[in-house]
Amino acid sequence: MATILDTVQRNAIMCEACGIKPKYVDPSGTQHSYCGRSCARTGVGKVAPECLLKGCSNTGTAFNGFCSVDHAKKGNALSSPSAHPGPKTQLQTHNHTDTGRTKPKAPPDVVHLSEIPSSATVWREFVREWNSKWLSLEGSALVEKLYEISYPTSISDAQDKYLQGSQATGQAHILRTFHASQCICDMGTKGPTLCKWNSCGICNVVGSAFRSVAFGVQSNIGRQGKGLYSSRNPASADRFATSCLSSPYRVMIACDVVLPQHLDKSNSVVAGDRVVVRVSDAIIPRFIVMYTKQT
Repeated sequence: MATILDTVQRNAIMCEACGIKPKYVDPSGTQHSYCGRSCARTGVGKVAPECLLKGCSNTGTAFNGFCSVDHAKKGNALSSPSAHPGPKTQLQTHNHTDTGRTKPKAPPDVVHLSEIPSSATVWREFVREWNSKWLSLEGSALVEKLYEISYPTSISDAQDKYLQGSQATGQAHILRTFHASQCICDMGTKGPTLCKWNSCGICNVVGSAFRSVAFGVQSNIGRQGKGLYSSRNPASADRFATSCLSSPYRVMIACDVVLPQHLDKSNSVVAGDRVVVRVSDAIIPRFIVMYTKQT
């Protein structure tokens, strides 16, 4: 007799269209919603197109064919590697209200958080991805608020350089992962702002782009040694989430991880659901997710 666990595990791996064949898993380890292109074209609902950035499997093309502002910048930078260096074109940042208005540009030397309304395409595409990747027998999780993260040029250029270096030695892959830690501030209750507490793992990671975690430490220590840890399944990352009593939300960070074609323990490790990288430029915070668990 099939158990609940058997049913949940089977539903998690079977194609959402035909329900017969397993979902396609690409070389980066990302599990897609369908078994192949045929089911993707005829699956339930309209299939969201994938980001144009090479190696990224995230859905959504709201930013000139890319899933986010950062990926649009990367795509434009990588599309013409032979071009002569010159001033970078400033990509227009949308306010995600679908009204055509644009928000004021953030100072170029600070981390900027932008709240995504639930009516925006970015919200819908992220929630779809979140729901498909949250695998737990203890229930689901509801996204309550979503902040998109934009970094100053000094940080984004370093991330671009790391990606280009990885691609120069082989086909690099970009994998969506989730990182959770203690969040001692009431994130999400007073607008998209970061706190200054040295012990807040979420705000330290976002504010430094993983150059430091809680208490200014440069890395975590786990089974794979020193590194920056994240999970492909947000439900697994949730085990490390700790929120303050003054906030109704649990908090985690959605990240993009750059994995080289040939994994080496000196630079990155994929161990089951866990993904570990050794340098901060290999893992990029994209969104702060405020959520509540549903039982």
